[in-house]
Amino acid sequence: MPAPAGLVQQLDQYLHRRGLLVPRMRLLVGCSGGADSVALVRLLHAINQSDYWQWKLIVGHVNHQLRGTESLCDEAFVRKLAKSLDLPFREKKINLMTPAAKRIISENTAREGRYKALLAIAAAGRCDALVLAHHADDQAETILMRLLRGAGVTGLAGINEMEWRGDLKLVRPLLPWPGAELRKWLTEINQPWREDLSNQETHYLRNRIRHELLPTLETYQPRIRELLQRNARHDRAAADFLKRHARELLRSARYRRGRYSVSLAVDTIAQAHPAPAALALRMAIVDAGGDEGCINTTMLLDVLDKLQSGSLRGETHFAAAIRLKVIRGRINILRVDRSGDKIRRPMTC
Repeated sequence: MPAPAGLVQQLDQYLHRRGLLVPRMRLLVGCSGGADSVALVRLLHAINQSDYWQWKLIVGHVNHQLRGTESLCDEAFVRKLAKSLDLPFREKKINLMTPAAKRIISENTAREGRYKALLAIAAAGRCDALVLAHHADDQAETILMRLLRGAGVTGLAGINEMEWRGDLKLVRPLLPWPGAELRKWLTEINQPWREDLSNQETHYLRNRIRHELLPTLETYQPRIRELLQRNARHDRAAADFLKRHARELLRSARYRRGRYSVSLAVDTIAQAHPAPAALALRMAIVDAGGDEGCINTTMLLDVLDKLQSGSLRGETHFAAAIRLKVIRGRINILRVDRSGDKIRRPMTC
């Protein structure tokens, strides 16, 4: 076959250079039907025409059942796309509506619901990796959203191009490219896509950042998206360095996991540098069941100040139903439900 050109060639070279994927992997490609994920499917399919990669590509779709007929049309569109490329299609339905109020739950919970569904499809298909279509605009929006919520350096590192969920590798190979470039390429190859009108609704924070904040920032700095992307790369390197120190700090603090809580030594955390100490606390809170999206650096530094001054007494209410209590020289962290009952959470950090 002729050598790939344009965006196909760029992505092919990027995958070779970064080593995100290797030949002969079973890849589940998440596809909603929107421009970004349709571009991902078409690009990976085009790259796979060479004799080098020899991937087993599977198209995975999550039907959120939020938009009635539109959701069914999204599913039908992705099914047809997979068939036109002679690729297997796998679909899973999820319900993101609360039973009582019949309203959409938080962005973070919705995202985790989608991930959970795709991970289930990947596990059933014995896939080696799940490939997702996050791109440069998603990166810029994520960084700004985390900045507004008080994120530290680990949050400002943005979206990782590669991470693990258990034994499954998650890969986001489109992060260097803006959405406009992906849509331009789809137009050039006459490939349609589905538009989700809910992406225009500004009651979601991400959509407000996309449609209001980013365009305003571009009037001050036209290259704001590029700069945020570049800063994320530097912050990611710093975050990796901090994570190593935070893990060492947790070990030094005699980190323990109980049935309903996690605990660590007060003195070790209080005497440590605030940067790794704050991250160690964050990791322990997530391990106890805390929602990482609700934990900001200001909260963590406030807890550290109280630990250092010895003023953290009794039970402190933290974000996402998390409780902190100092007992006999140890910080005990647990998650409770609305009734106050303890919730057991498998270890994650």
